Amino acid sequence: MMGETTRSLLMRLLLSRYASLRSRLASRLGPELADDALQETWIRLETRDTLAPVRNPDAYLFRAALNAASNLRKGEQRRLSHLEIETLLNVADDTPGPSTIAEDRASITVVQQVLSELSDRQRIIFEEAFLGDASHQMLAERFGISLRMIQKELKYGVDLCARRLKRGKSFASDRVQLSDNGRRDA
Repeated sequence: MMGETTRSLLMRLLLSRYASLRSRLASRLGPELADDALQETWIRLETRDTLAPVRNPDAYLFRAALNAASNLRKGEQRRLSHLEIETLLNVADDTPGPSTIAEDRASITVVQQVLSELSDRQRIIFEEAFLGDASHQMLAERFGISLRMIQKELKYGVDLCARRLKRGKSFASDRVQLSDNGRRDA
């Protein structure tokens, strides 16, 4: 069969001219990539079902090895370097640990307890200021009270939470700023 004859010819030629081919490839690619390219060329010839007749077998083998080297380079570029892998493996885990989770759950329980102790109006103002989208002005209009009274009710809830959580500084200082103009500054 013609395909078998071509493969046999190419494989025999690859074996008999291996040193010469390797030398030509090494001058263009470097010795290591030349060896890898020739190995890959051998494997491709070995695994092809059929091969059409080749006019210039030497040129065909050289070009096949160059193509194999090109594919090997592309494959290497897709892989991470050792340094990149090392960097990824050393990324700090910023997920909270068990003690942080336990502390946060305890804090939530304290805040829930405080909320249950507030009047309905104080609780709604507190929740809307932290969880809702209502401005202080909107809350003042909703409850028919002054903006200053909204700020006092909110401050009372915040201070109570801070005392219960045993924090000198308000636990909410980074989340909501109490302002004179009634806007929620977050």
